[in-house]
Amino acid sequence: MTGPTDYDHARPDLINLTAEAETKFRESHAAFLKFLPDLARHLPYQAGTRGIVTTAGGLTFGQTISLVLLTRQTGSRLPIQVVLDSSAPWVDFICENEFPRLNATCLYIDDMWANLDPLDTSRFSRFQWKVVSLIASTFQHVLFLDADCAPVLSPDHIFEKGAEPFTSAGLITWPDYWAPSMSTLFYKIAGDIPVPPLTARTTSESGVMVFDKARHADTLLLAAYYNYNGPGRYYTLLSQHGIGEGDKETFLQAALVLDALREKGVYSGPTEWMKPGAGIKKGYWDVKTMPKSHGRVGKGKKWRGMFMQQMDPMEDYRAVMAAVNKAGAVEGGNTGNPGSAPEQPAVPADYLTNSTFLFTTGNLTISASPARFMFFHHNGVKPDFTRILDPNSGILGVDDGDRPIRMWGDPKWIVERTGRDIEKLWWASSIEVYCRPEMEAWWDGVCAEMRRVFGKVYE
Repeated sequence: MTGPTDYDHARPDLINLTAEAETKFRESHAAFLKFLPDLARHLPYQAGTRGIVTTAGGLTFGQTISLVLLTRQTGSRLPIQVVLDSSAPWVDFICENEFPRLNATCLYIDDMWANLDPLDTSRFSRFQWKVVSLIASTFQHVLFLDADCAPVLSPDHIFEKGAEPFTSAGLITWPDYWAPSMSTLFYKIAGDIPVPPLTARTTSESGVMVFDKARHADTLLLAAYYNYNGPGRYYTLLSQHGIGEGDKETFLQAALVLDALREKGVYSGPTEWMKPGAGIKKGYWDVKTMPKSHGRVGKGKKWRGMFMQQMDPMEDYRAVMAAVNKAGAVEGGNTGNPGSAPEQPAVPADYLTNSTFLFTTGNLTISASPARFMFFHHNGVKPDFTRILDPNSGILGVDDGDRPIRMWGDPKWIVERTGRDIEKLWWASSIEVYCRPEMEAWWDGVCAEMRRVFGKVYE
């Protein structure tokens, strides 16, 4: 049987640093960690608030409109904050006239941080804006979504009192398809922490994340450090030019680094958020259920990828804990209460502080319900109706008879999954937005084309 160490021999090692460069990396990282607890104590947020945050600009705002409309179609009541890295007259119009009725607010960074010098956000790349939006948000409990990632089931229950894994962890991340490709140099620079086996977890994707900014203020700020120094530096160390190189690894790796340094006894984070007698309920939960691709079949039986589906974290937690309890009962371990029902699995404390605890339970069979895929991340075709007239956008497809077809394919599975035809509802609510006279003036022809397609496909 092949063990973790065999896989480690295949870990990519593509980065070469001079001794001087490695020393500078180490010294800078250590200096930031020295001040991190004090910085974390001052991270701004409004205590007890929760909501959804995304970042957008003039070029991606059409995707944000879809995110907001789809979120409301799920029945979610969470407020939404859209952090804008740039704007345009039509964007301002939507922010002022459409979003208020949908409990969505636009935050203009230029206004919020106008007096912060020498921070020049105009020099930030698109990946760096994600951590900026998380810091800028006023929510304490944040569900971050990329502009092209929308819920199709209400995510509100993630934050409910006692709901796991958020209650115990305060940080949830989701997996990508690929094996990790972090350089071993990253772990040396971060404080000579152990290099995890390649089989410990997949690479993560940052299109959907959940943060408690109180408990994970230090995690978020260390991620900000990695992102501020990302292009050509930490992005490369964390991906080595692998698929999707950018900010995607910075958030979970920040949590893992602080956890490893705490284990070594060289880091102690701020604890003012703790309640007496509650214990240290700070950790992380990286969703174990892998994403599932979805596409549509069009003319010539050609398949086109549309989005990746990501699991409800509560369902993932239930499935993992049920598998852990079963493995403990079979193997005589003490990972939980063998008598607890699968719907209410016991909570092993180990996962809060030990990222490798699952290795102690043997092979696990994790069976999360496909009906609980909660997020559709449109990494294939962007859900942006401002591009509906662009034949290269992929929004419109046709069958062998050149008749327009649905974006998401056969509606039966959508209705079974969500209880309603959420794609049709999304199109209908989008037409209301784009067919306003003001929007037609900015986006000539978009309304007419949307109505044409809707009449042929959805009515």
